[in-house]
Amino acid sequence: MKFTSALILLASSSTAFGFSQLSTSSSAPQSALFAKFKVFIDGEAGTTGLQVRERLEKREDLEIISAPYELRKDEDTRKSCINEADAVILCLPDAASIEAA
Repeated sequence: MKFTSALILLASSSTAFGFSQLSTSSSAPQSALFAKFKVFIDGEAGTTGLQVRERLEKREDLEIISAPYELRKDEDTRKSCINEADAVILCLPDAASIEAA
């Protein structure tokens, strides 16, 4: 069985995964300027997904979204996590990756 890992960026407008031009003269607190970006790893229970999660957990600028283990293959749960995330990493077999995209 052939596996493919893919990254789908869902960042909005002028931001690209948290990198945008920010003004430091803003009256907003600095922590609000650097909100954590949400990442969903679809297939995080597999070997590749576990390795990706392990690496991303070390980053303080990212929040990892996870579906409950028993619902990880539920289509509605996956869609909800994908829609909530700023970025999605697919660690799935080819057929499942195509379906998820």
